[in-house]
Amino acid sequence: MRIESIAVRIPSRRITNDDILDFLVVHSNGVSQKVLSQYQRLVKVLLTRTGSDVRFIRDKGRKERAAELVVASMRQALEKSGRTKDDIDLLIYCGVGKGFLEPANAYFYANALGMECSCFDVADACMSWTRSLEISYEYLRSGRYGTVMIVNGEFNSDHGLPANFEVKDLAQLEYTFPTYTIGEAATATVVTASDAEWSFNFRTRPDLCDLCNIPLEGFEDFVLPSARLGKNGIQNFVAYGREMFANAVDHLADLLLEVVGDLDAPDIYFPHAASSTVYLLHGKRIGIKPEKMYSEVFPRYGNVVSASIPVGMHMALEENKLRRGDLVVLCPASAGMVYGVVKFRY
Repeated sequence: MRIESIAVRIPSRRITNDDILDFLVVHSNGVSQKVLSQYQRLVKVLLTRTGSDVRFIRDKGRKERAAELVVASMRQALEKSGRTKDDIDLLIYCGVGKGFLEPANAYFYANALGMECSCFDVADACMSWTRSLEISYEYLRSGRYGTVMIVNGEFNSDHGLPANFEVKDLAQLEYTFPTYTIGEAATATVVTASDAEWSFNFRTRPDLCDLCNIPLEGFEDFVLPSARLGKNGIQNFVAYGREMFANAVDHLADLLLEVVGDLDAPDIYFPHAASSTVYLLHGKRIGIKPEKMYSEVFPRYGNVVSASIPVGMHMALEENKLRRGDLVVLCPASAGMVYGVVKFRY
């Protein structure tokens, strides 16, 4: 499989760390000033520790819409790849951000460009884009399809703003802080069949499935009880960030050592952008040079969910840090929980 092009569209409303602290004041009317001030101080410390700086979300006051950004990324991906809409055999829409539970969101975007191709969605939290790559690889290798477009529109600020910015007590920070790092993005990736082999490796921990969730109405009827589910209410983001990172660090390190072996051999690593400092610190601990761990997505755009890696690859290409022929390793960790290591020659 060969990645022909990656296109990215970022919404226009710039949100700084100071804006996040201001949002906490605006949306917290029923808590004491003492608790609010303590909460703000803790959030500020955590934002600094994770390497957060800015993130971008839709400017709804100017009627900025997710669909326009998604379609624009699709058009650009086609142009960059030198292909037309009629060349696409399969369209996969992936990620957390979506407008419909059914039908598959992919159909709407295929229709927007006048495509007549197979369509379906892939949902696996922040691993969705990577899973979509694996599915595309298997289809392309089998000869079922010749060209696949992978699309995502990670527009998820509504799953926490304003609800998760209402401070009630200090305890909620444990499962609410990651909300304050979320950014938005649309990406489109075109992949084609080639002789280049990829390796996909995953390690799953279903016992940790309740650490990160956005529940739907009536979710209790579908799962075993857990006090961690729905802590911020229906359709609002819950993430026990500290515990998620604590589990990810060792599992991902073990998988990298097992799959990659010589950690100095790859030219560049792309992690999921849930932090910049954590990946640099623990990558260095196991022997990955900091200059090989691409960590620029999170400080510039925040946690853009499953769009993190395609945004990172797009940035690295523009900065000439990713070139044709480079040995690349994707190393995302995701809710579920699941850890992935994907190795290929770009």
